[in-house]
Amino acid sequence: MGGVFINYRRGDHADLVRELYGRLERHFGEDQVFRDVASIVPGQRYPDALRDRVADCEVLLVVVHEGWTEARDEAGTRRLDREDDWVRLEIEQALRGGKTVIPLLLDDAAPPLSSELPDGIRDLAHRQAHRLRREEIHAQLTELIAVLESHVAPTWQPIPAPPPHRPRSGWWLGAGTAVLAAVILLGVPAIPWGDDWVRTDEPPFTLYVVGWCCLLMCAPLVSIGLVSGPFGRSVDSLERETHRVKQRAYVSKTWPVALALLLTVLISAFSTQGDAGVQGSLFVVLCAFIGVGRAAATSIRIERREKDLWARWPQGLPSPVHRRELRRAVTRLELRMNEWLRPLSREQREKAEWELAEIGRALTRVTQEARRSRAAWLVQDHPWLLSFYALWLTLVAASALETGFAYRAAGLATTRIHVALAVTVLIAVALSLATMEVSYRGGRRARTELVHEVAGNAGALAERVASLSMPVRTRPSAPAPRPEEHAEPD
Repeated sequence: MGGVFINYRRGDHADLVRELYGRLERHFGEDQVFRDVASIVPGQRYPDALRDRVADCEVLLVVVHEGWTEARDEAGTRRLDREDDWVRLEIEQALRGGKTVIPLLLDDAAPPLSSELPDGIRDLAHRQAHRLRREEIHAQLTELIAVLESHVAPTWQPIPAPPPHRPRSGWWLGAGTAVLAAVILLGVPAIPWGDDWVRTDEPPFTLYVVGWCCLLMCAPLVSIGLVSGPFGRSVDSLERETHRVKQRAYVSKTWPVALALLLTVLISAFSTQGDAGVQGSLFVVLCAFIGVGRAAATSIRIERREKDLWARWPQGLPSPVHRRELRRAVTRLELRMNEWLRPLSREQREKAEWELAEIGRALTRVTQEARRSRAAWLVQDHPWLLSFYALWLTLVAASALETGFAYRAAGLATTRIHVALAVTVLIAVALSLATMEVSYRGGRRARTELVHEVAGNAGALAERVASLSMPVRTRPSAPAPRPEEHAEPD
């Protein structure tokens, strides 16, 4: 629990003690400040409570009022000389325990001299004091809080990470894919195409389906290969820079690329001729508008979460964590540290260390993800893509099978045709597997490089935390700013 223990003797200065307690409580939290009257529960044994809280505290504030060293009881015995004086007992325990002990001199009270103190608390005379005057109480309490922040942190709890992302697909996706594949494999050959749809002057429609499917399968393989190969370094460099900025800046930097892709799709759609082409173009435009709307909604949601992550910091990282989320976590900590002054308050140190530990835990998860098998990578990260490719290959196989049946029914089947159809299906399978392999290797490489990059940045930030935590020659005059007190810079 730790916190601040207020050691005082009752008297005419009770109003200053209450002001001291109230101000510290508002800043550090109720459970971080102890004052016997306010903090001991009725019925609790106060000797045990006092000893436990002194042993647990980080700082003991000794309130020294005028006449503190000479205060006497009804019998005329000096209170500090009594063996059962709790003011003396608390100071002795704190000094023996190596606690930070700060004398607070009220108004014109003189610092206690070593010769005026009992043997067990004489070291109190060598502790630097802090003065509190009634007419300057607010400014001097602010200075005291700034000093205490190096030892005591306000009550805070890290916000848990969002629940682990569970893919919406499950066993039903596999079952549905199997059912649809069976329907395609059995249904396409069962379609009554007619008797004359295979002629010597024109190949069957299903052969066109097989050919176009193979050609279309080349597109994702080529695009992924280009991104992972010749343009890999450029794409990685662009990602590293754009992942570090806020969502609004990210959108402003990446919208030209998205617009270029969208225009390419629209131009390709509008370039078709005839009524069917117009209908297809309208469908593409509708899909484009839906995609833009979803992208806008996602951008707004991410921007709102970024504001929350800045104001309510630190928060745990989700699992699995995206590359941009991990890089943004490092950038947010770096931006905060640019605003921090040396020496760091204990709250700043604790939060920075917790955030660095959370980044380390996320890196461990990313490392484990990079070592997954191909099957685990597909099932966990791309279940819908796996289902799509399975159905796509089933369509190719079913079309090739129906083409072979059609040639046989027309009396045109030859061994060369059957071999060509089988080779075409194998080419489609090879294209699919190659696409998966290139994507898998590219993702594993990206995760491995991300771990090295973020680990290096986190190590540098840890060194900065250690450097900024070193004491300075002058004491701070104002408390450290809270995370919500200034907006996140771009």
